[in-house]
Amino acid sequence: MNYFDMKIAIADRKGSFSNYWIRYCVEHRIPYKSVNPYDTDIVEQVSDCDAFMWHHHHANYKDALFAKQLLFSLQQAGKVVFPDFRTGWHFDDKLGQKYLLEALGIQAAQSWAFYDKKSAYEWIETTDFPKVFKLRGGAGSSNVRLARNKSQAKAFVRKALGRGFSSSNPLFSAKTQWKNFIKGQGRFYDVAKYIGLFLFPGLKGGRRMPRQKGYAYFQEFIPNEGFDYRLEIVNDKAIAMIRMCREGDFRASGGHDDRFDVSLIPQDVVDFAFECYDKLGVQSVALDIVRDRTTDQLYLIEVSYCYGVDEDEFEHGYWTRDGKHHQEPFNGVYWMIEEVINAISLKNEVPV
Repeated sequence: MNYFDMKIAIADRKGSFSNYWIRYCVEHRIPYKSVNPYDTDIVEQVSDCDAFMWHHHHANYKDALFAKQLLFSLQQAGKVVFPDFRTGWHFDDKLGQKYLLEALGIQAAQSWAFYDKKSAYEWIETTDFPKVFKLRGGAGSSNVRLARNKSQAKAFVRKALGRGFSSSNPLFSAKTQWKNFIKGQGRFYDVAKYIGLFLFPGLKGGRRMPRQKGYAYFQEFIPNEGFDYRLEIVNDKAIAMIRMCREGDFRASGGHDDRFDVSLIPQDVVDFAFECYDKLGVQSVALDIVRDRTTDQLYLIEVSYCYGVDEDEFEHGYWTRDGKHHQEPFNGVYWMIEEVINAISLKNEVPV
């Protein structure tokens, strides 16, 4: 491909995907521009570029304020962006995902959303338990709780439709990191980091994040196999793993007990993941999937355009649509910029 006929603008944030994207451009001699997306003239800065890529973060209050709006504006102006509208509008928004998955007919865990106490309480009186209560945002299961009975469900509703919940839960994350540390699977630095955020919520703009209130969101509790499946897909390739639930807990996300053994990933899970990916029509997606142990059915729980990258994540091979596992070197974050390059090529008819 004639890479010199294109130029990519990359929002540079240390420790994010931008590290990989910039490295890819350097390795392949692709013209790029490193930009600060918070500059007021950012639109002008990227005007000479074919594409704009931003790994925006859900827990950064500045990103949450305008990242999607900037990306969508540039896409509407004709630029290739990552993530694009279909890929990113529902990021960190479980309420949005509820309506999207229902509209697309994707086999997802049934969910309920309420915006007043009366309708929520009426539903609570007629449903069975347990049910999973979630805030619309948050990662690593930090904003996920289990309502075991009517009383607990009503307590969640009262708070959700009253003073609301904090957008972050650093104490929960600190406990998770501590358990990993004492098992030799984590760093004390991570424990201290979340304790610091709990004791000093103003750090990293935590006080600027709005409280989650005005809605109550519940999801069906699916009795699973003690783990969920996580598949991270770009184009026709997927990283696949199982994530074990925390000891004595129903939550797997954020526990960091991930297993990449090929024998643990059945063909129907790979097929289901690609089916969801196709229906969503996205550039990149991370899918959380569980299997109901009573019916053997697979259900999508939630999605994200991006995903955390562990140190050894790219050392276990990847899957393709045909169900084949390829044990060869790869970089799953490089896949994203390659997707953008392909989109630029198609748009500009750059010779391949």
